[in-house]
Amino acid sequence: MASARKSKVLVTGASGLVGRSAVEHFAALPDWEVLGVSRRPPDLSLGARLLPLDLTDGAACRTALARHGDLTHIVYAAVHEKADLTRGWTEADQVATNLAMLRNIVEAAEAAAPQLSHVTLLQGTKAYGVHLGPFKVPAKESSPRHMPPNFYYDQEDWLRAAAAGKSWRWTVLRPQIVCGFALNSAMNVLTSIGTYAAISRELGLPLRFPGGEPRILEMTDARLLARAIAWAATSERAAGEIFNITNGDCFEWPTIWPRVAEAFGMALGPAQPCRLQRVMADKAPIWDRIVAKHRLAPHALAALVPSWQYADFTFGYGSRPNPVLLSTIKARQFGFPDCIDTESMLIEWLGELQRRNILPR
Repeated sequence: MASARKSKVLVTGASGLVGRSAVEHFAALPDWEVLGVSRRPPDLSLGARLLPLDLTDGAACRTALARHGDLTHIVYAAVHEKADLTRGWTEADQVATNLAMLRNIVEAAEAAAPQLSHVTLLQGTKAYGVHLGPFKVPAKESSPRHMPPNFYYDQEDWLRAAAAGKSWRWTVLRPQIVCGFALNSAMNVLTSIGTYAAISRELGLPLRFPGGEPRILEMTDARLLARAIAWAATSERAAGEIFNITNGDCFEWPTIWPRVAEAFGMALGPAQPCRLQRVMADKAPIWDRIVAKHRLAPHALAALVPSWQYADFTFGYGSRPNPVLLSTIKARQFGFPDCIDTESMLIEWLGELQRRNILPR
């Protein structure tokens, strides 16, 4: 008897936090073929075909996907970020670039793949204005939008309009502080924590929390998010819907910091708020020394932490200690119940980077 036809998913941003986990997850499933897309060569060896592609080039997208007429799903996890990360979040040209990238790949897939059935779009808490200041908590998917610009809004509106009357459908997922591993990811708090701790230890310092006043937050394990992506791609109920996706609990950074110190065999010092973007700017030689001393994988500090701005933002340096909480009730009601303990997750991921010889033990 002939085997059932496999689904084929294209994952954009395959070298990033979310895209990497999505590629890993789908590649492990028996009935899926995976095509990973990234502008830079992704550090992956996962049994998935990897395609270097610049999503800002519409012609290149059409040419590349013309050979993939059997494509059935898209996971859009790509993002264009500026060198000045947090400032770029409110600039109109960043909106235009991110919208063009989504449009280019979806239109190319539509033209090449008549069996395209679903597009999953990744957003985040900027949809609720976390980058602008406090918002009503818990944020729900029905919460009103803030004053633009916000490229999430333009992408979402375009996706809704593009799908109207078509055979393919869409789902939007909104995680918060995704935790996982990826190189050259501007929004990777895990490698920021790990390298900050290792450099502090190398300098003979205790581990001090560098952020602002404690505030209640949530995180999302990249592996849990990948499972949510697969659920959204195959669930009839998820079509045309938006879902917040988090681990299911909440935390404050100071309550987790003792466990981080333990993971690196460090003493815990009192909090010392400082702007990491400034104090870590000259620490690359110290990291190189750590790499040589512990015979770590030869990744430069700039590859592990391209921007310290995201760590400063996530740790709340210079901002009000307002809670940042998302309601995940809708996802549970629609059929995605997964959860994980955030503190245990963070320590597990730090241990994984130590096992991969990226961070010192």
